[in-house]
Order: sequence, then C-alpha cells, then structure tokens
Amino acid sequence: MSTSPLLRSRTFALLAGLAFIAVDQLVKLLALVSLQASSFKIGSNPLNLALELSLNPGAFLSLGAALPPQVKQLIFIVGVAVVVTWAMGWSLSNWSQPLRKVLPLYAIALGGIANLIDRVFRDGHVVDYMVLNVGPTHTGVFNIADIAITAGAMFLMLDLFVKPRKS
Repeated sequence: MSTSPLLRSRTFALLAGLAFIAVDQLVKLLALVSLQASSFKIGSNPLNLALELSLNPGAFLSLGAALPPQVKQLIFIVGVAVVVTWAMGWSLSNWSQPLRKVLPLYAIALGGIANLIDRVFRDGHVVDYMVLNVGPTHTGVFNIADIAITAGAMFLMLDLFVKPRKS
C-alpha cells in the first residue's frame, strides 16, 4: 500500500505536529478556564467521560509527585526534553521509512512536548482533565497529549509482535 506524497513530507509532519501541540494547549487552556469550579460528564452510566481539572505534579498517575522539586525538575523537564528531542529527531530523519515505524515514536514525542510545555510554563504541573469511567472502573486523569503517548507506545509494542505481510 503506497502512502500519499503529502504524508511522506517532513514539512507536513512538522505542520501536523505543531497543529497537534496547538490544539492540546488550547484544550488545556479551556480546561483551566472552564473546569476550575465544576466538572462535567459526557455520556451516562455505565460508560462516561468525566471532565475535571487536575494539575498533575508527577508523571502517569502522579508517579513521582512526592519527589523533591530539584529531582522532579531533572527527571520531568530535563530528562523528558532529552528523550523527546531524540524521538523527534529520529522520527523526522527516518520519515521516509514505513509510517508504522516512525509515526508511533513521533506521536510519543509530540505528546511529550505538549506535556513538557505545561511543566515549563505551569510551575512543574501538567494540566489533566479527562477521566474515562466504565462501570466501577475508571482511569487516572489524562489529557490529549497522554492519548498520543499511550497510542504511540501501544503501536510500538504491537509492531514488535506483528510480522509485516510479504508483498
């Protein structure tokens, strides 16, 4: 299956990435303004999406939130910046490779950059605002950038186990 030349363009990849980050930041700003005093539910029981504001000082599920500020800054700002810089560089320099190889890492890098912007400009916190509730089970609070990171990681793992079809 061939891919459109537009999708194979690094310029398109950069513009789409910037658009993703802009949308993520806009939605986070809307969450900060709209969810300060209230929360909302979309859907009904047993399946709904709750919109509630959370300023997360840690990583996934607030892991590391209790670390000393200097350690958090080193891990969540410097460490993440190094990883997303490498991931972005690798993805764009290998953009001519099959998209199933480069797109997952690119999604992880974009999500990481979007959350890194929060950490740098929001006193070390990431703006989270969604909780998926399925019956008595619910996720941690997350955002659009987290979805990109999770989807990218899942597709990377899937690619490890699925052998490509021979043409």
